Amino acid sequence: MLKKYSTYLPDLTQSWLLIMLLALAGSLLGGLASFILTLIYPGFSGWGELIMYPIIYIPPYIAIRLSLKNRAQAIPDTEQEPLSVPINRPNFGRIGALATVLLTIPLVFSFNIITEPLTMWMDVPEFLKQFLEQVQSNKISSFIAVVLFAPILEEIFCRGIILRGLLVHLSPSKAILWSAIMFGIMHLNPWQAIPAFMLGLLMGWIYYRTHSIWIVILIHLVNNGFSYLITVFYPELPVDTGFYDLIPGMWYFIAYIAAFVFTALVLHLMNKYYDKTISIKIQPNS
Repeated sequence: MLKKYSTYLPDLTQSWLLIMLLALAGSLLGGLASFILTLIYPGFSGWGELIMYPIIYIPPYIAIRLSLKNRAQAIPDTEQEPLSVPINRPNFGRIGALATVLLTIPLVFSFNIITEPLTMWMDVPEFLKQFLEQVQSNKISSFIAVVLFAPILEEIFCRGIILRGLLVHLSPSKAILWSAIMFGIMHLNPWQAIPAFMLGLLMGWIYYRTHSIWIVILIHLVNNGFSYLITVFYPELPVDTGFYDLIPGMWYFIAYIAAFVFTALVLHLMNKYYDKTISIKIQPNS
């Protein structure tokens, strides 16, 4: 299913256009569809997020399809085939797939612990508080939207489409940085944007080194799934509860140091034993 998009390799300008289509046209379309459906069927009011989430990707999807169609019409059949880079071609180097999964799951938690201080000082937006309250009252639809739809759709879009394209046009460091910035901006509020940016750096680098869309989907799923479980099973906790609040006293600082060491060790192993699977610069001086 994803093979047809292997020749769509957006540059920086095209990537920003996709983000704007998602954030503006997509959000408007998704909100409108959710409003109309809940107006017609009031019983679906708790499923608004589930209804809205896939719809917001329709505008960028249309833009991608039109771009591929226009290019196919512009290039005669006799000319050379366009550059093709698959969205998913896993290569886990000497570490292997199983060890990668076993390292990745605890890496998500350790990485979140060491980046948590970046947002501890910030207030949670009111609309996000309302959303988390909705999660508690609509557990099934929220699980599908937050734990399943978000990791799959966002990773295919941000890593599989945007980052893959940027890695063709820019140096790996610039491509990963820009894709992480876009991933943060997609969340439309600083309280989520900063950790999303940091996680975007991690997932972008791992995607660059493994060329596996499924491993970054797993990272995203574990991250969102943990937040979902805390929200559902501990509704009495404040919205901005973090590891600092859950781990008492000096144990937090011990956990922080342990998380830092573990994260550094895992990233060192990945850097040493993974291959650089996507590194094709069209513009050598970019």
